[in-house]
Amino acid sequence: MPQNGPARWKNAALALLVFAPIVFNAIYLFPEISLPVPSLNDDAVHYLFIQRASEALARGENILDHWLPQLELGFPFFFYYQHLPHLAVVALHRALLEQFDLLTVFNTVRYLLLVTFPLTVLWSMRRLGFSVVAASVGAAAASLLSSNHRYGFEYDSYVWRGLGLYTQIWAMHLSLIVLVNLKRLMEDGTGYFVTVLSCVVLAVSHLLYSYMLGITVFVMYLCGADRRNWRAGISRLALAGALTLVACSYMWLPYILNSAYFGWSPYLQSWKYDSFGASEILKWLANGDFLDYDRLPVLTVLLALGIAAALMRRDPLSRLSLALFAVWLALYFGRPTWGRLIDFLPLPHGMLIHRFSGGLDFPVIFLIGLGGEWLHQNVEFLISNSKFKVQNSKFNIASIAAVALLVVLLLPALSERHRFYSLNTQWIERTRTAVAEDADAQAMIAAVKELPPGRVYAGLRANWGKDLAFGDIKFYDLLTFNRIVAFAPPYSDMSLSADLIWHFDERSKAQYDFFNVRYVVAPRGWPAADFLKPIKETPRYILYRAETPGYADFVSVADRRAPASQAVLLQYNLDWMKSGGPADKSVLRYDYPARRGATPASTGAAPAGCPAGKIVERAVMPGEFAFETDCPAASTVILKTNYHPNWSILVDERESPIFMLSPSFIGFDIPAGAHRVTAEYRAAPLKMPLLFLGAAALAAAFALRRFEPQRAASTAAVTAPSAARERT
Repeated sequence: MPQNGPARWKNAALALLVFAPIVFNAIYLFPEISLPVPSLNDDAVHYLFIQRASEALARGENILDHWLPQLELGFPFFFYYQHLPHLAVVALHRALLEQFDLLTVFNTVRYLLLVTFPLTVLWSMRRLGFSVVAASVGAAAASLLSSNHRYGFEYDSYVWRGLGLYTQIWAMHLSLIVLVNLKRLMEDGTGYFVTVLSCVVLAVSHLLYSYMLGITVFVMYLCGADRRNWRAGISRLALAGALTLVACSYMWLPYILNSAYFGWSPYLQSWKYDSFGASEILKWLANGDFLDYDRLPVLTVLLALGIAAALMRRDPLSRLSLALFAVWLALYFGRPTWGRLIDFLPLPHGMLIHRFSGGLDFPVIFLIGLGGEWLHQNVEFLISNSKFKVQNSKFNIASIAAVALLVVLLLPALSERHRFYSLNTQWIERTRTAVAEDADAQAMIAAVKELPPGRVYAGLRANWGKDLAFGDIKFYDLLTFNRIVAFAPPYSDMSLSADLIWHFDERSKAQYDFFNVRYVVAPRGWPAADFLKPIKETPRYILYRAETPGYADFVSVADRRAPASQAVLLQYNLDWMKSGGPADKSVLRYDYPARRGATPASTGAAPAGCPAGKIVERAVMPGEFAFETDCPAASTVILKTNYHPNWSILVDERESPIFMLSPSFIGFDIPAGAHRVTAEYRAAPLKMPLLFLGAAALAAAFALRRFEPQRAASTAAVTAPSAARERT
């Protein structure tokens, strides 16, 4: 029906409420695109993933499963990690005919997802049944959260000076879209294909948010279930869930089968695994730090009003919002509150419970919307019944004034965000200027790229590496940005040997040899070890070279062990590093993961080292090595990259079994004499068959459309609650 004058003006005022933060973000986040600069956070890793995926596509490798040598001594990150957000950038780059560089495309995607998030909130809340006022307030507030870098929806998680949680930006949008689709499916049985497709897209974009959404949907089902619909609802969810699991099985099934090779670092801060506890989190909510850090608690007040309004109204959406808030608040408390009870959650091992802040942010936004709606209704009522009431006004003064009050309430949030983004821009500009003006650093990067293969070391966070800086980034960040194979602080600790980097002894020639750290970029005045020879000097830096054997070497096996866990494996490797093993080229052989009840085989017949042997590298490429060996006796060779069962070793074109050697590297035996050896990382053979099976599952979901009821009932069911509240 066409709207009358007052309704049009009210909607125009609400549109201003929604679009003010969007325009604000579009302006003050634009430096994220216009000032390209290397990243200082996890975006450095995400950009490297994108670059490597683009290279894999160009080289004809499997874009879903390939080796990335630049980080953590080499690891197949896409085998385990969500990858659709990275592949989307690669696809867009190709669609634009590569007219823009990958970094610009990556930053533009990040920027657009941040700017448009309020629109996704507005659409999803309306589709869930919230009133236009509640949805508008929730949308306006969604991009203005401030929580001091606590890994939630606050944009501290995403901007350049923040945390670099690129895939979580996708998860914010997708989780709301999936929630809408699942609600519609539960209630009227329509939209199987769209629902399954959106669930799959979320799963391959962010695994943890898929997990959290599963809990959210379970709560939503319990809130809406009754005697008439509980069987239909659960059967629809079960069918959609089964199709989703099959459709994305190419990712989760190989992950589970090879989970032993995915690292869970004991060095990660304990609060990331455990969260913060009820007292700390409730204190943040009470004093405003959870939503309004470093400003007046305007969103916290709206949240409190929303909780009160929901308790008074008790309609289905209010009950759902309160239930989700209570559940996620309790889960966010984590182990300090619940102890071992938290282990009753599905798949608790390695769960990053501190990220449950994102699960709490969903109902927080809903409740802020309800609080804003309650405030709007009461202000509108007071003005409409006051002596200032304007008769027969086509402008609906009361409603416009109520919206204006909501805009005013958001001004402290906009002001704080302006300060935050301005400082972000200052950091970007400072770093960009420092990088551009340091010609010596560029000379070092160019020189390293021309040298024979080997890892490059530029210090660690705990030593002089933290002072080798350009504005707010370090030299080792430049190595990552330029795709140089580095021996650098790990960003994520996904590989089994990543934590060993923290224990590197930069005075030990044996450790340089074993990790193939062939080059060091250090500041002038750094006391270099005697075996490091300067090969290039600039006024600020010296580039050193260590004469290492290369990526392969002969070793002797001193012992064979079966580590019972990753923690035991790490301790074995640390003990080995501190022993004389590296200097003697003596290693441990691991039967890992250890089979229950199995005992390691005897090492009596293990081949010894070969001091007189020779290894000549012929090719070193991402996920591929070629070299020639020559030893008068049968011997063991170590390949200095992380062990993974997907590696294949061919000795004179014949497959050779591989095994794990300390420090979690690849080992294999070769017979006496001269041999040609090729090592290649091969994509998991299950990936492609499971991908085709997933396509069949999506086809089945599409075929279910013919059995769905008419969608008119669905539309009415979604819009009825909203229309009822609009009349009140």
